[in-house]
Amino acid sequence: MATRLKYPFDNPVEALREYRASSPNRVFLVDDEGRSLTYGDLYEESARLASAMQGLGVGKGDRVGVVMSNGVELVNILFATWTLGATAVVIDPLTISEDLDYQLSDASPKVVFVDPQVMERERGVLSRFNTVVTGSCANCLTYSDLLNRGSVGGLKTEYVNPRDDVGLIYYYAGIASRTEQVWHTFYGLFTGPYAFGEALNLGEDDVVIVTAQLAHILGLTEFLAAFLRGSRVVLVRHFDVKLVPSLVSKYGVTVFAGVPLMFDQLLNNNELDPKTLSTLRIALSAAAPLPPQTQLGFYQRFGVPLVQFYGLTEAFVLTLQPLSYREVTGTVGSPIPDVEVKIVDPRNPGRELGVGEVGELMVKAPWVMKGYSDPEDTRRAFYNGWLLTGDLMVMDERGLLYFRGVKKRMIKYKGYPIFPRDLEVILMKHPAVKEVYVTGEQAENPSIGQIPVAYVVLKEEYRGKVSEGELMDFVNSRVAFYKKLRKVYFVDKLPT
Repeated sequence: MATRLKYPFDNPVEALREYRASSPNRVFLVDDEGRSLTYGDLYEESARLASAMQGLGVGKGDRVGVVMSNGVELVNILFATWTLGATAVVIDPLTISEDLDYQLSDASPKVVFVDPQVMERERGVLSRFNTVVTGSCANCLTYSDLLNRGSVGGLKTEYVNPRDDVGLIYYYAGIASRTEQVWHTFYGLFTGPYAFGEALNLGEDDVVIVTAQLAHILGLTEFLAAFLRGSRVVLVRHFDVKLVPSLVSKYGVTVFAGVPLMFDQLLNNNELDPKTLSTLRIALSAAAPLPPQTQLGFYQRFGVPLVQFYGLTEAFVLTLQPLSYREVTGTVGSPIPDVEVKIVDPRNPGRELGVGEVGELMVKAPWVMKGYSDPEDTRRAFYNGWLLTGDLMVMDERGLLYFRGVKKRMIKYKGYPIFPRDLEVILMKHPAVKEVYVTGEQAENPSIGQIPVAYVVLKEEYRGKVSEGELMDFVNSRVAFYKKLRKVYFVDKLPT
């Protein structure tokens, strides 16, 4: 039976109002450029921004596109959007070309906020949208321009139904095995991160460094967990193996979450003095399997427990490895408060499996997604109110879960999710391609995970006239770096 929590609020904006009233001058966030935000700053600036966004026609239920790396502006934009009862459509800033065009066109946002680098790179795509640039930009509406238009007194807010209204959309769909909208309610945005913070025992004495992008569920969950539990946040634009340890030491960071490759890089940095990370009480790894040698080596060198946790875009964080089992490798832990789990027959979710049997993980929690944009995909993702994760796991006699593979079609590269179907759709647009099958091939470095490779059947008239490199370039010029094909194999028949 899951441990039940009582939640003090039902959405992040309510928590901000409470913190602003009780501790307006308390700094809760610093970034890697030395900028800071108090609760009062965040309230005032997000309210002014929300007021100005109303002037652009943004209201309750509307969508606001956000294509940005971590930073103070991104935090203000998210809270401004939620203050209006609008939906933040958060897109990975590495998304390019056709991928970006598809996601923005599909979402139909009233306004899109972008970094200057994104604007420079994707000006053609963004010219079709009402775009705000967060830095300097000639002939562009900038974040500063917009902020100067707003006022706290001019803000008009509407009632939000937290359990039904959608506050966040990510473009993902691991269970559906393709890219589409994943809908999260305002209630989920509070309860999921809050419960993760409860599992970590986060409090006002903690300092949490956020290196994963808020454009991914890992980064957003870690940030919101710290914010909602009253911890201080150190927000990093991009992970850097030399910068992050210096920030840990400078700000007395106690909690650090990342992907396995980050911990490998720290562990392999021979110039790093172990004392630099001495303030950490826990390090957390997710998004890909953590190699045992990394997990044990990190603890042996730095004296900091490195444990795994597990979640997915459709359900925030679900499990955490307890510190009492910190020397156990390979486990993603046990359910955090308010999470129920079952291991079921992948072909018959009505049949629950026992200890030691490999099956599909099925979960239930207050913060599980509302659904996908495709109703049929939503229907297939649930069974009697339980989310079918598509991940194969086994549970031991202690209640610890171990990842054993995936039922869904998905590749993990450096912790980034790649959906083979997305790459297949692009390849099928090439005139030479008759059939294609994309899958993952294990990389030499286990921390990298899998690399995407394509098996291609060419049309008869193109055989010998098209190279593997040409097809790779055709795909790779249209997708983010982590989605790029690494190999193409020409075959007479697709693998089964």
